[in-house]
Amino acid sequence: MTEPSGRQVVFVCMALATLGALGASAADASKSGKSILEAKCGRCHGLEATGASPLPQAPPLRDVYLKYPIDQLEEGFAEGMGSKHRDMPQIQFSPEQVAAILAYLGSITGLDPATRSRAVIPGETPP
Repeated sequence: MTEPSGRQVVFVCMALATLGALGASAADASKSGKSILEAKCGRCHGLEATGASPLPQAPPLRDVYLKYPIDQLEEGFAEGMGSKHRDMPQIQFSPEQVAAILAYLGSITGLDPATRSRAVIPGETPP
């Protein structure tokens, strides 16, 4: 496991502090994350722990969550996920929304985002 960069730590701390300040529990964050995904991604991507996506070419988001290191997901959701598929819109989420989305995806996969591995970032030394 690699040590997160300063930017990643600040991002996660800011999102968690915001959720804490709002009095949101992990269950509330997860519920909020599901609602966000239903509104923005559910037309094409599968959002549940099992089952196919409505659009066969769009992977279920649980698979995306399991495929990529958590820091890449945080950055991708915050900056707008890129896609080779021209019909996929580039949607950006706030730090609070990213934390809620990851909490939801963690809840359906059984892998808490806080325990997920991070990518090795060029120039950083792993622990």
